[in-house]
Amino acid sequence: MKKRAQFPDSYTYTLLLRGLANNANQSGAAAKAIAVYHSMSAPNSRVQPSIIHTNAVLQVLARALDMDGIWGVAAKIPETGPGAADGTTYTTILNAIRQSILQGSPKGETEEAKATRTEKGVVEGRRIWEDIIGKWKNADIVMDEKLVCSMGRLLLTGVRPRDWDDVLSLVEQTMDIPRLVPRLGTLAHMEAGIPRLRLPNTPEQYRSDNDHLGPDKGPMRGGEFLPIIRQGRSASPSSLTYVTPTNHTLTMVLEACQKVIAKTAADEYWNLLTDPGTYAIEPDTSTAHQRLRGFRQSRQSGEAVKLLQEAFIAQDLDMKPGTFRIAMSTCVRDKNNHNSLKNANEILRLMMERLPDADPKTVVSYAELALSFPLATGEDFVGALTYLQPVVKNLRLLLTVGGEKEGDDAGTVRLANEERQTALLALRKVYGVYDKLLLSNLIAEERKPPFKREHARLAAFIQRLIFNDSKNAKTHSSEEEKNIEEAKKQKPRFARVRKGELGAGEKSRVSSPIPA
Repeated sequence: MKKRAQFPDSYTYTLLLRGLANNANQSGAAAKAIAVYHSMSAPNSRVQPSIIHTNAVLQVLARALDMDGIWGVAAKIPETGPGAADGTTYTTILNAIRQSILQGSPKGETEEAKATRTEKGVVEGRRIWEDIIGKWKNADIVMDEKLVCSMGRLLLTGVRPRDWDDVLSLVEQTMDIPRLVPRLGTLAHMEAGIPRLRLPNTPEQYRSDNDHLGPDKGPMRGGEFLPIIRQGRSASPSSLTYVTPTNHTLTMVLEACQKVIAKTAADEYWNLLTDPGTYAIEPDTSTAHQRLRGFRQSRQSGEAVKLLQEAFIAQDLDMKPGTFRIAMSTCVRDKNNHNSLKNANEILRLMMERLPDADPKTVVSYAELALSFPLATGEDFVGALTYLQPVVKNLRLLLTVGGEKEGDDAGTVRLANEERQTALLALRKVYGVYDKLLLSNLIAEERKPPFKREHARLAAFIQRLIFNDSKNAKTHSSEEEKNIEEAKKQKPRFARVRKGELGAGEKSRVSSPIPA
């Protein structure tokens, strides 16, 4: 461009900065972005930086986890005018703070140091949010869901229960969706009968949110997320344009309810946001998975099966192995329910219908439930083994032939080491179910012969598989040792070139040019 006297314009700088953002993991990308951005601010620059260029350079620094560079650029952003920060600017900064908390952990960091660093990041986000709300009230910034969810996800990474609870206040403030659970730390929350948070991973100094109720009556944290009430005749902020929620908001709200153990509120939020008469949100796979996690926490295996049938199958959502793992772990937590094994049977049946191959981890959870089910009868074990029979056949094929691979390169793929061990563990767990049935008096002796044959067949397969795997491992290790020994005995090729020890064929290969 310089040779042809083509001076870069605004689009050129934007493309250059975005290209650096796409390669921010390479060394020196952040420094180059800052150099380009500062060169635009020079007095002799033909193009002055706009907020688009500022957002682009912030994106580079955010992906490079350069928080010092982000604060340096943010400090030079004007308060007003065409170069003032917009929603994308604040979204990028809030997401960068969150990523620095999750990925910026130094080596050997203690839990106390990590909690302190997380608390510092969340406090920075809260201060930024005060500026955002001030500009929103003055109509200097457009509030959108990306900005709201970036703040909400930052709060969910916090160590204080107050941070998680403030997500619901954030949604009320920006979307005009009323809180369906009293604020944490208030008398109304204590009187609502919500279970007390255990917080095993939260340091002691961050657990209490009731300090404002003590003798000193300090201020309650979370005031920056209170609903906006305009002064004057009307108490409603009619001039504000509220954000319309989508699946991103619903997933965030469900996660916040799970963290503060607000089961009833999660149900109410789900019904409110998915109601066709209100917001009519159609849950996607991510949102449905978060709903399943809530059912797992509250031990609602029946509701988990209902969600699989009504949300995943009826709406044709993508069902992954993780879907059935969450659902089956819900049944394991709900094992004291006399219907939990029946619900697990239905989940196992749906897995075999919807997945090309059985998921070994789901089978392990199912077998553990059958072994630990306190209300199990002989018919329960017979039914469990009946459901497991096609699963065992599929696992045997996975361990011998391989599984089906979907997509453009469809075909057969062999299990990797960890997956292979998990599949073998699943067969061992099923073998334990056979053991428990045959060694008990839960069924009559005349009904046991078919199960004994399957038991013996499975035992023989497991032993043969273990023997072949150990044999292959020894052969592979011996071949590696042999190759290493041969490499040690053989002189380096270039050393033999210097000493004239190469043969005629080797000399011709050395002297001949390298083919293109």
